[in-house]
Order: sequence, then structure tokens, then C-alpha cells
Amino acid sequence: MFQHIPQDLQHRLLIMTADHSEDTMEHCKLLLLLLKRFPQTVATHGPRLVETLLTAEKHSHPGKAVNGFRKLLACEALPLLGAAPVELNARLSLRLLCKAVEFYFAYIQQPQDNQITKPWDKLFQVVELIGKKLGWELSNLFTLPWSRETYCDRLQQYANAHTASLGEELVVRQLLICSVVVLIRILNEHAALISSDETTYCLVEAFADPIPTAGEPKVKKRKREEPIGIVITSDGEYSGNGLALAVKLYDLIHSSEYLQRETAKIIQQMRLESWLNPFSNDLAMYKGMHHDLLLTLPQENSLCAQLQLASTCFFVKDYKSMIEYITLVANALPSAQGRVSNNLTVPAIRHLHYLPLTRFTVLQYCCRLLLTAIKESFSWPGGGGDLAIGNALVLLQIDWPQEAGMMSIITQKIMSRRCFSYPLFQAYIICVDILEELTYLWTDHGGGILLDIAVNTGILQNRRISTRGADKGVREEVKQTMRRQAARDGVDALDELLQRFILNEKKALQHSLIVR
Repeated sequence: MFQHIPQDLQHRLLIMTADHSEDTMEHCKLLLLLLKRFPQTVATHGPRLVETLLTAEKHSHPGKAVNGFRKLLACEALPLLGAAPVELNARLSLRLLCKAVEFYFAYIQQPQDNQITKPWDKLFQVVELIGKKLGWELSNLFTLPWSRETYCDRLQQYANAHTASLGEELVVRQLLICSVVVLIRILNEHAALISSDETTYCLVEAFADPIPTAGEPKVKKRKREEPIGIVITSDGEYSGNGLALAVKLYDLIHSSEYLQRETAKIIQQMRLESWLNPFSNDLAMYKGMHHDLLLTLPQENSLCAQLQLASTCFFVKDYKSMIEYITLVANALPSAQGRVSNNLTVPAIRHLHYLPLTRFTVLQYCCRLLLTAIKESFSWPGGGGDLAIGNALVLLQIDWPQEAGMMSIITQKIMSRRCFSYPLFQAYIICVDILEELTYLWTDHGGGILLDIAVNTGILQNRRISTRGADKGVREEVKQTMRRQAARDGVDALDELLQRFILNEKKALQHSLIVR
């Protein structure tokens, strides 16, 4: 019925009803209806509506970003004001924009109630409209279709073009707010893509094969690979490259002392700690701030923190601490089984990997840390003894034959020493391929290597089966031992065997890495 009465009467009725409404929320909604039906009234009643919304929020919801009045401001009033030919005070416009940004950030972090569809699109619209009112060159950026790479590149280009003006408020303010909006969207997407309800991921230092030089076969270059040679991988469809872009933007808004001060203010004003704090460890990991991580991570009691500590200790070659953290991890493996990763080693100068927090993958990573450290110990004076070789053989089994190349190194070492003695052999080595290789080395065709295999487990047991120059009965016993070990392959659970090895043979691992 209201639609059928003359428009001037509609206009007067809306104003009259709004003015006489005792309920502030109803008053604001009526004013919004007035502005939508009669756009020519925005210049007159728009500022009044904004003032009412700000005052009502201050009295009704102090300190709470998500509330009914802020929602009306961010989702309805500002798009109307931004699109209308209305002059807005620059300071007020900036304040309103910051309130809208804070609202959307807080709303997106809440469990979604679907009251606001496509909140990021709506936020970008507000940034574009109010940014244009403020004379921001970057406002046009937010009209482009969303692309992490495109937005990051444009922000970097703007910063490069205004290097000499990064002390001016107009330049800094728009660069900072626009970068923060894009950064938080990237972090939001990154967090959603890198973890799911079923699996959580943890960023760790992984393993890098040398990048082929000229003349060697070229490896297909990863999209947007960092110039410093950092490659990020994961075991899911999403590689995790959003982290590199987030770090790039984070560095951009901290690229001068003035920007750092203003960024600190924005973080406090918009309450961004809840967005940035979960990102801080990955940021430090990406930037190679290992000593900082060694100070902050011990304060966190989580499996990911323990993994990152083991990873960091490996990177700084503190193998004693690495073994301690690996033991803690092995003692608290996730219940989700998962499967071994095929992406722990890639061609790179430096490799970061988002590791699924599943039993097999975590255990595989711990074994790879230990194996890589032992491999390095082979080149140390006094390193690469039988104990190190035996421990390496045990660790190779978790994802055999991924590290089969290590077997060639071990074979050469055993052949050069003409013997191999490992008291833990029968407790932990069951992989058929490894057993066959050792058996071949023992034969005359393989070199007639002396194998000393302990009958009992435990590093200090002395009873051995000696296989060189032994009588026929002893040689037969060795064959039977090898058969018994091989029969366990595919029967004994590898994850349980390797977990037991890490937990029970900690001293053997320390000794093989010459750690006291």
C-alpha cells in the first residue's frame, strides 16, 4: 500500500516516522529506507544517519566491532554515502572506513551466520567507494576481480612509484589500509586452504635437492617461485604460496620506520592480533628467523610447535635438541593415520613444506630429519661408523624407496670397511630390499663382507653371529635370521616399529650423531 501513495507523501511519512521513533535501531532503518528510495536525500540525511549510528554504537556496544549499528553502517550506509555525490570530511571518512574494515574482519572471523553474503566483496566495495572520496589512487584496485598475485603486485608497484613520498600521510594511509585489507584476505584464504576439518598442517623446514645448473635437465619452474630460491609445498592441492605473498605484504607495511609505527597503530585499532599472531611463526620460519623461533616456540605446548622446534634445531644444526624434540613428537603422534608424503624433498635452494599432522607423515618427517643429519655426519671426522649406518638403515624403511639413493652411500661405506656390525639389527631392520642388499654384500659375489648381527636387542649386547669364515651351521643361522626378518616385512606395522625405535634408542641416535 505504501508504494502506491504519492512519492512526496512517502518522503514526508518516512521522515516523520523516523523522527518520532523511540527505538534507535528502527529510526536508523527508516532513515536508510528513506535514502534508498530518495537518493537525493543522501546529502541531507546521510551524515545525520552516520552520526546516529556512531553514537548508538558507542553507548550500546562499546568495544564490540560486530553489532547491529556497525552492520548498518558498514553494509548499507557507507555504500550509499560512497556512491552519492556527497562531500565527506576526510577525517570522518577515514574513521568510517576503518570502522567498516574492522567490522568485516571481525565478522569474517566469527562462525558464519550467512547474514552477510560475500563479505569480502562488500568490504572491497566500501574500500573502493570511500577510497575514491579520499582521493586514493589505490581505490581503483578494489574494482578488479580478486587475485592474490595481482593485488600484491599492484600494491608493490604503488609503493615503488611513491618511494620518495612514503613519509606523506596521504600516501602512507592508503598504502597501509589497502595492504592490510589485502593481507588479511590472503591470510584468511590461506588458513582455509591449508587446513581443513579433517587435517591440520604445520609449516616446517623440509629438504632441498640441488637445483640443476646449466647443462643439466631443467626442472619446470614453480609458479611465482621466490627469487631467493624458497619453494613452498604441501601434500594438498594448494601449495601454500599464499604465505609468500602474505610475507611480501607484511614486509611492505614494515618497510620504513614511519610505516612500522603506523602499522602498529592500525593493528591495535583494528584488533588484528587475532589474525596476525597465528601467522607469526610461519612468518618467522619463512624469513629464516630461527633464533627467534627458538625463543618463542618453547612457550607453546602443541605438536606443531614441537615439530617446528625439531625443524629449526635441524636447520641450525643443534642435533642434540633436535633429537629431544623428535622424541617428544614421537611420544605424541596424532591418531589420524595419513600416509607418507612424496614432497619432502624438491629441487630448491630452500624448501618449506606444509606437513599434514597425521601419524605417518609426522613420523616420516622425524625419520627424514634424523636420516639427513646422520647422512651429514658421514663426512665428520669419526662419523659414519656402524651405529650410524645401522640407524640410517632403520630410518630408510619408513618411506622406502624414497631415499634409496642413501642406500648406495651406505653400501659403499660398508664395502670400504669390509664389515658391518649392528646390535639393533634384528629388532628394527625388516625391509626386504635392504635385507637383500645386505645379504648380497655378505656373499662371495657381493664382496664377502663380514656381518656381525646381534642375537639380542640393546646396544650393549655382545653376543653376535659372525658370518665370515664361519662354519656351515652359523651361516645357515644367518640365512634363517634374514628370512625371519624378511617375513616381518608387511606384517609388522612400520609406524609402530619406527616410533619404538625413536623412543627406545635415543642414546643410539645421539651416539651416531656424536651428540653427548
